[in-house]
Amino acid sequence: MIRLLMLTGLAAVCSFCNAAFAGAGELLRLEGHLMRWAPEAAGGKTVISYSILKGPYHVASSKSILSPSNCAKMHAFAHIVAKSPGLTEEKAKTELQAAFRAWESVANIAFVEVSDPALANIVIGAADDPGGRAFANLSYRSEKGLTPVTMALGKPDAHAAASDRDGSDGSVVPIDQAYVCLNPKSRWKIGFDGNLEVYDLRHTFTHEVGHAIGLDHPDATGAVMAFRYDERVSELQPSDIAGVQRLYGQRSAK
Repeated sequence: MIRLLMLTGLAAVCSFCNAAFAGAGELLRLEGHLMRWAPEAAGGKTVISYSILKGPYHVASSKSILSPSNCAKMHAFAHIVAKSPGLTEEKAKTELQAAFRAWESVANIAFVEVSDPALANIVIGAADDPGGRAFANLSYRSEKGLTPVTMALGKPDAHAAASDRDGSDGSVVPIDQAYVCLNPKSRWKIGFDGNLEVYDLRHTFTHEVGHAIGLDHPDATGAVMAFRYDERVSELQPSDIAGVQRLYGQRSAK
């Protein structure tokens, strides 16, 4: 079963693809430039910090942000499950941590929690004024004078994606901070039960974290990063894995 995910963000890119990643999912771009977190050392594991909000948070007006409204104002993470009987903040955190582990299990990245959202790479909370169920947004660092694209994440532009796959432009726009927020007015659940009116938290967190690390919606369903909520997909699919490995490499034991 599938249902449209109400998400907003940016279009897709692949700047340094090759035949090994022919089946990879789409990557986020800004005017054709790849967006990703930088590793602490060349060839090393990319460590990405996150903070779970305990109170209000506003994205600073000085930041260069992809969308002016997505997750721009958030409040405590605990409020996400306010309309979900039987779900607690701790259960929601467990599902979020499982989402992080899913990406860690296939790519050379690691997620660590920090208490101060101002110091976190990814800030996670409840949306103040949501227009859908779940959202992601990114701010970026660039001296290129790039113009943000403010459009709903959806079907990638086929021509743009094809032009990026020639590998002619490997330039990168570093992600400065990312934001994940869920609608506290929506009901949430843990596990799949066929009810597409109530979304599974782990699936939703995994999808949104995927955006926060540089992945976009592929031009297909049947993947965690697909733009439709799909209860036939319980774990990362080959396109999800190929996409994140294209950004960060395969999982390393180091």
